[in-house]
Amino acid sequence: MPHPAPRPLPENNGLFFVGERVALTASIPLKMAERMLGTRNPHGKPNADVLRQVVSAANRHRPSVHWQIDFPQRMGEREASLYEHPFHHLHRAAPPTRDQWWANPHADAHLRAALARRERYLAMPIGADPPEFIWFESAIIPDDTLIAVARDDDFTHGILQARPFALWWRQYHSRRTPTLALNSFPFPWPPATGLSALTAAQEEHRHAVARAARGPDAEALNAAVAAAYGWPADLPDDELPLRLGDLNRTRVA
Repeated sequence: MPHPAPRPLPENNGLFFVGERVALTASIPLKMAERMLGTRNPHGKPNADVLRQVVSAANRHRPSVHWQIDFPQRMGEREASLYEHPFHHLHRAAPPTRDQWWANPHADAHLRAALARRERYLAMPIGADPPEFIWFESAIIPDDTLIAVARDDDFTHGILQARPFALWWRQYHSRRTPTLALNSFPFPWPPATGLSALTAAQEEHRHAVARAARGPDAEALNAAVAAAYGWPADLPDDELPLRLGDLNRTRVA
């Protein structure tokens, strides 16, 4: 009898996000962004307050970074108008047709808060196969062609680059539910476990996975990750998803 589909794990809440939709009218070319960044405003505040870099994987072989005008929802029209160049550019690009037309309607407060607590984060294209994560600075917002992981440690990177997650991703990822394979994936121990709460063995495994993640040897990484789970390094491909599925069901219960 086939195993049921995995369920999201509460312990993974707040770690994985689809990036933000980007309004074309808010996107600006690099040279325009540079001009805006170098322009003074009447109130003395820099246009950097309302400009953000956004990364996109529209070309999955080379994620690209561009700029957008990014007035926050809490900013009123009068305050926004004092950022003259960005405000007037938006007005020309898209005549007002909604309340707070200047504000970014697609900003994801939960995503931004999660990234702001990190120096960097991992991201990959939604349709990546196999999964390949890239580091980005937390000030750069991912767009909705990317899945972001709100962690900045090499241990998490190593777990998500190793064979167990690649097999889990292949089996359970779909564009219809783009974060299910991540939200349901059981790490060797819950991701929110504090460093001081790790056992001596877990701490040793954590360092081993992190070291391997920074190196070029995929087999060394796979072996370190298997050891973190307490499994043999040579488990066949069809066995790993079964073991991960058992872990998922145990932790959901």
